[in-house]
Amino acid sequence: MKVFKNMATLLAVTTAVAVNQTGNTYRIESNAEDGVKDHEQDFQVYFYGNQSGGASSPTSQMVLQTSPDNVNWYDVAESTELTATGEKPETKDVDGAPLLKYVRAKTVLGGGTNPNHTCEVRLVSNGSFRCKSVS
Repeated sequence: MKVFKNMATLLAVTTAVAVNQTGNTYRIESNAEDGVKDHEQDFQVYFYGNQSGGASSPTSQMVLQTSPDNVNWYDVAESTELTATGEKPETKDVDGAPLLKYVRAKTVLGGGTNPNHTCEVRLVSNGSFRCKSVS
């Protein structure tokens, strides 16, 4: 089991809202002095979602996106979709597509009437890094 002790918060919605949220854009900067080579650095994403209210099958989901140019965005990890009032914390591997130069997190709400939601999305890694805000 790897220890993912380094983390950066990409999105924190602390007051319940019923509209989609998109966090700031961050540039990932690794630390060459930590002994973890870039191609060996593992990332996971921690999602915490909470939803309430809404009507006609309300849903909420959090998404981690990456971009090579801060223009074209690609989904690389998604939380489990919430379909009822409640909360769900979970950690997912960032598998398949690599994390590119930029990252951001967003929420996607659905249903006849969007639910209120709060969330937190954190990028975590076994190597040191920082996320520098570019927006």
